[in-house]
Amino acid sequence: MFRDMFKIVNIQQHTLKLLLLLVFSGYTTVLQAQQAGEVRDQEFIIRKDRVLTLPQKPRRFEIIPVLPTPKSTASFNYTVQPYFLSLPPESIRPEAAQKQWPRKQEEIYPGFVRLGYGNYESPLLDARYNFTEEEDYDFGVRLMHEGFYTGPVDGSNSAENFTKFNLDGTLFKDFFQVYGGVDYDRHHFNFYGYDPNNELLADFVPNQNTLNTFRLRAGIQNLEKMESFNYDAGFFIRAFNDRYLAKETELGAKAFGDFWFDDYLSTGIHMNLSLTRPEDELYTDINRNYFKVNPFVQYRKSGMSIVAGANIIFENDVTFNKRSDFHVFPKIDALYMLADEFGIYAGFEGDVLRKTYMDFVQENPFLGPSETLLNTIQNFQAKAGIKGVLNDELSYEIGAAVGRFSNMHFFVNSPADSLRFNLVYDDDTRMINYTAKAGWHINKVYRLIASANYYFYNTNQLEAAFLRPEWELNLNNNIMPTDDLLIQFNANLMGGIQGLVNFGPEEVNLSQLPMIVDIQLKADYRINERFSAFVVGNNLLNRQNQRFLNYPVRGIQGVGGITFKF
Repeated sequence: MFRDMFKIVNIQQHTLKLLLLLVFSGYTTVLQAQQAGEVRDQEFIIRKDRVLTLPQKPRRFEIIPVLPTPKSTASFNYTVQPYFLSLPPESIRPEAAQKQWPRKQEEIYPGFVRLGYGNYESPLLDARYNFTEEEDYDFGVRLMHEGFYTGPVDGSNSAENFTKFNLDGTLFKDFFQVYGGVDYDRHHFNFYGYDPNNELLADFVPNQNTLNTFRLRAGIQNLEKMESFNYDAGFFIRAFNDRYLAKETELGAKAFGDFWFDDYLSTGIHMNLSLTRPEDELYTDINRNYFKVNPFVQYRKSGMSIVAGANIIFENDVTFNKRSDFHVFPKIDALYMLADEFGIYAGFEGDVLRKTYMDFVQENPFLGPSETLLNTIQNFQAKAGIKGVLNDELSYEIGAAVGRFSNMHFFVNSPADSLRFNLVYDDDTRMINYTAKAGWHINKVYRLIASANYYFYNTNQLEAAFLRPEWELNLNNNIMPTDDLLIQFNANLMGGIQGLVNFGPEEVNLSQLPMIVDIQLKADYRINERFSAFVVGNNLLNRQNQRFLNYPVRGIQGVGGITFKF
């Protein structure tokens, strides 16, 4: 502090000296001037109020620094005090809305009856009823009878009729359902494959036959099919007999299960068991056993599907030069869709095709006594083709298959009785099948399903593929011009069928059957919710078609009637 005061005194002394110097220097100059010239009078004015002002120096402003945010190290604890109020719960009383909302409910009728009649003295009865009142189970019953009491050859001598009865039931649980049923089928017909113009057969009365089949079945399967594991297993007992000596009992079981690892990869297994005991005029006490297991792996993703597995079969048929009862064949199917419009597929499979006496007689009911029953061994069958969908309306498939088979069955007229057929087998059959399929739909108005097949057989022991068609063509048209009218127009064509005619032990003749053309027309018109009318016309070209040698089918045949729901 004292140092600052000394600095101020020094500054004042220097200022005073400077002022005195200026004053005396001026005075000296005046004296000299007076000495040099005339002395004049001078007046000095000293002004005390005069103030010396200096310009203000600009001030420098600095930015105020940001001070740090103060932080607290103290902890804060909040204590919540519970307050309990003894209030009763709010009671809600639901009430129905006062406004009557319109609701469209379609009535479901559990009962169905169809009655009709046509030429060839053909009554038709088809009645069904389903009991669905209970939530845990349902069951239904059906009875159908269709008769043709006259036929194409000598009136009642070619008559036939069909009768079916079915009883089905299902018990529903939380995660699975148990199903079962009872079936009875009856087919009555005559062996009418004779020449009615033969004078020697003017009063001929053909033999009759009745095929009876009784079946009891039951099974279990899971309900939710979107689960990772799905299963379906069942068994059946079947009894078959005719009016002669043919009988067959079968105990069978089928099971299927698959497991999905994810949306693309799965594995599964199919199992099929068939234990049959057939009897006929030429054999008794035969046990034909068949067991098949098909494990597989499946992969599906982005238009690609691959299924790879194996067919493992045990069967005990007795044949010449048979190596083993145990068979293992590969099974591969692949599909790759390059786009919705085009895709390619291929497959290779070997198998043993199960054939029982009932299978043969359902294919040809005019079968006579058989000497032996054999399964068909599919040594291999390779297939390939293309398929796709165009404009979401037209679907197509074109492909070919090549196969080699052992013990493939064929039918020939019996030398002892030309009205009946015998089973014959070929030990090495090569077959080529060219196929084409198409489907077309226009909304709900029109739908077409068409298929064409051409077969080429190369047999080893037989002269031809007896009574097998060389080609087939099927056209199915559904037309629905209005919601109340449904029209079906179908055409089934078949050709190249060859039969064998035996006139003696040394003479064998092949007979080419005429081309089969069957045009069918159906119409169903709904009168109201309960009643509708229908009409069916078969073989509209009135052709004498023969699917089996010497057995022409009925000509133009029509049936009309009504349908009632209750």
